[in-house]
Amino acid sequence: MPLTEDAAPKADGVYLRVLASGSAGNCSVLLFRRGGVRRVCLVDLGLSPRRTVRLLAECGLGLHDVDDVLVTHFDADHYYESWGRPARRGEARGEAMIPRHVRVRVHERHASAAARAGVPAHLVVPFACGPSGGGVFEIQHDLGGATVWPVLTAHDALGSVAYRIEHHGSDGAATLGFATDLGRVTDALLEHFRGVDTMAIESNYCRAMQLASDRPEVLKHRIMGGAGHLSNDESAAAVREISPRTRAVLLHLSRQCNTPEAAQRAHDAGPCGVVVTSQHTPTPWLRIGASSSEKARLHPTVCIGSRGLFDGVTAA
Repeated sequence: MPLTEDAAPKADGVYLRVLASGSAGNCSVLLFRRGGVRRVCLVDLGLSPRRTVRLLAECGLGLHDVDDVLVTHFDADHYYESWGRPARRGEARGEAMIPRHVRVRVHERHASAAARAGVPAHLVVPFACGPSGGGVFEIQHDLGGATVWPVLTAHDALGSVAYRIEHHGSDGAATLGFATDLGRVTDALLEHFRGVDTMAIESNYCRAMQLASDRPEVLKHRIMGGAGHLSNDESAAAVREISPRTRAVLLHLSRQCNTPEAAQRAHDAGPCGVVVTSQHTPTPWLRIGASSSEKARLHPTVCIGSRGLFDGVTAA
């Protein structure tokens, strides 16, 4: 049962809505509200512009509302190539689909990938961070500032960026961890996110399903070898160590080697409620830093989608 309506929340606070998560595309919305002012940040642009616009419209939002984009990395499922192409109305001026006021924040290691993907150079805001944090920056200055602590993870050669985001609003501080395509979990990563209110973290594959699959051995090794993705059990162990105050949001489930039920079972004994995301169905709006009464209401598991959504799909 939805926790809120699809429309963007009107109450002050920080909210997360995962529009889609998986190997066919990733995009999430962060909404900041305070004193009647609303600011919007996207995490990744892995869906087509058309689908992103449609999903935002279902919430009463548009691209014109987006102020910042936090890019984890530039794999095709996290940055859809069409975003760098000219919008139809702007073709004569060569304008990209990304509005010209948006700040696209990328790790300096990913700057060349951003250029190859066609992100307009004047929109790119590079940052640096080390393996144990650093490179702190702020977004949404006119809302008092959401402080972002990025950390580079071990995914493939260039890594992906995980984000710890803290916002001080009228009802106190709210903290979100967002980490996908991790490769492996390190002590530094656990310390980076320990005690956040909500931890969004990948729970990519069921180990038994991965081993039994007909995938090439080289692909299995890439995924399971410490530079690919986290298994359900690895994700659950990380969540137990991080111990989020309110919930864990499970991201990037494999369509071939996982199911929502398998991911949920691995996390059943965890310290908090669980929301299992889907490639096809957005999550409800999830308030970050919920009050004690809201924590009690949100604690049960919410599974977005079902096994049927994954039947017959063979992509990674």
